[in-house]
Amino acid sequence: MSTSTAPAGAGPPAGSDPHRADRSRPSVPGNGALAVLAAVAAGLVVPVQARLNGELSHRLHDGIAAAAISFSGGLVLLSVVALFSRGMRGALRCLADAARDGRFPRRYLLAGVLGGTFALAQSTVTLVTGIAVFTVSAIAGQTIGGLVVDSRGIGGGPRRRPGAARLTGAAVVLAAAVVSALPRLTGSLTPASIILPAVVTVAAGFLLGVQQALNGATTAASGSPLAATWLSFLVGAVVLVTAWGVKTLVKGTAGYALPTSLWVYLGGLCGVVFIGASAFLVRRIGVLLLTMASIAGQLVGSVTLDLLAPSDGQSPSVLTGIGALLTFSAVWIASRRPRGTGPH
Repeated sequence: MSTSTAPAGAGPPAGSDPHRADRSRPSVPGNGALAVLAAVAAGLVVPVQARLNGELSHRLHDGIAAAAISFSGGLVLLSVVALFSRGMRGALRCLADAARDGRFPRRYLLAGVLGGTFALAQSTVTLVTGIAVFTVSAIAGQTIGGLVVDSRGIGGGPRRRPGAARLTGAAVVLAAAVVSALPRLTGSLTPASIILPAVVTVAAGFLLGVQQALNGATTAASGSPLAATWLSFLVGAVVLVTAWGVKTLVKGTAGYALPTSLWVYLGGLCGVVFIGASAFLVRRIGVLLLTMASIAGQLVGSVTLDLLAPSDGQSPSVLTGIGALLTFSAVWIASRRPRGTGPH
């Protein structure tokens, strides 16, 4: 097995193919446990972001506007960082040079479209299906996406065959999603009314997994997860602001003023943390394990948030806690290697 002598965070050598450089890396390197824990920690911010964006959406009475403002806030924050960070500006120049010279596929630069599509689905589909159906469908899409992306090595990452451990872990995390969402599932929705929105959400979740892989390739090409995150927010913000503009032209505005409470605009900061961590970790543990670990963090974060600041007076459900435990077991199962086998 080949090893790399390049320092951590260094960009790819000149003339190399950055989106293929990591194919010889093991599926779970020696520091894989730390990477998984970091992915769980990153997932903790997602429920906070959802609560903040949900509050902003409620005050504006416009989910698309809330998503656009959240993405734009993250873009502004990262742009300020770039102004004061010579390393980040240098990483963006390296990325531009690699794309211009053909060493980095230019289509990867549009990965933010996939994240913007997911945010757009989140802000619209939940109004039809409710948060529970959306959550289960999104987790299903991300899990399927993780299996496909890892097995195909999409984005130039190392290929990870979907062996028995990974398939079992994927099945357990899907079961955990259903269990954790049971308290919010109601019989008021007919199957016919949720099939199409659920399919759209599964597709959006799948594309989110692809975006994580492409962000990993962008990080490898630039040498900086912050550069990959900035690009993702730039493209995603363009998508969402455009969607907001089209909606405004067609239907007009909701007529509600922007909130004066600054805390409702912090969803973009949460997004920066999650996307940046994902871009850094994805090539170390793969899309599937990253997805599972972040879902575990999301469920723990949801329970903690409901304990500390209940929404609408609702207490955290026992089933949500069971779902979190199942997800942690799925992460443990998927990260194990069969005895007597090396990395593949």
